[in-house]
Order: sequence, then structure tokens, then C-alpha cells
Amino acid sequence: MNILKVLTDKRIKGNIGEDAVARYLRRKFYRIRERNYVAEGHEADIIAESRKHLCIVEVKARTAAPDADRYKRPAAAVTPEKMRSVISVAKAYLSYHPTKKAIRFDVAEVYLSNERKVIEINYIEGAFTKNDAYAERK
Repeated sequence: MNILKVLTDKRIKGNIGEDAVARYLRRKFYRIRERNYVAEGHEADIIAESRKHLCIVEVKARTAAPDADRYKRPAAAVTPEKMRSVISVAKAYLSYHPTKKAIRFDVAEVYLSNERKVIEINYIEGAFTKNDAYAERK
């Protein structure tokens, strides 16, 4: 069974967030190359390209206020483990789709109302690097 087809409340919010971010990126003249790209047991929400970058985008959708404490923000859920997962998918993708563009790891925070309407998108370019994902734990 494809887990991405199981429509839990979390997956529904995720789909709404990913759709909103894909529209946001298209309005910014990015080309969406992949959605929910799965490789090596990991998934990248969106793979998009701009004129200069190939962007691997992790989307975090939450029902919350956009002015929340930074530790409660959706991007805080992108842990080093999640970063390594996204980097793994990027490596697999690039092995089949090489590019000369710079690779960038972005995070899109999507804030939803209780009615699941998009309130705001906070798009963080270069949200993390390989160094962040593999930094020594203290």
C-alpha cells in the first residue's frame, strides 16, 4: 500500500500544504519537476528548479498562528534526521537527473486555518545544508 494515498488528517493537511507551495513556486517562475518523489525509502515533497537552483523542498503544514514561537514553528520539525532523509532522496534523484545547477534545500511552512484554508506560506530558501544534517551531536 502506498502510504501517500492513505488520507489521514495529517496527510490531508500535507496535501493542502504541498498544493499551495507548488502554486506559490509556479508564481515565482519555478518549474515543478517532481512531487512526492520517493527513493531509497525516503520522500521529497517537491523538487523544483529556478534559473539558478535545483530546490529540494520540505513542506510543513500546520494549523497554527504564523507568529508562533520559533521553536513551535513548522520548520522546527525538520530535524537533522529529516535533513539526512531529504539529502538521501536528493542524491538518488541527482543520480538519475544530473544538473549543473546549485542544489538548495528549502523548507516551506504552511499555516492553515481550522477550516484547512491556507493563511500564510513562509518559504525559507537554503533552510539547511548537508553540514547541518551531519553536524556532530553534542
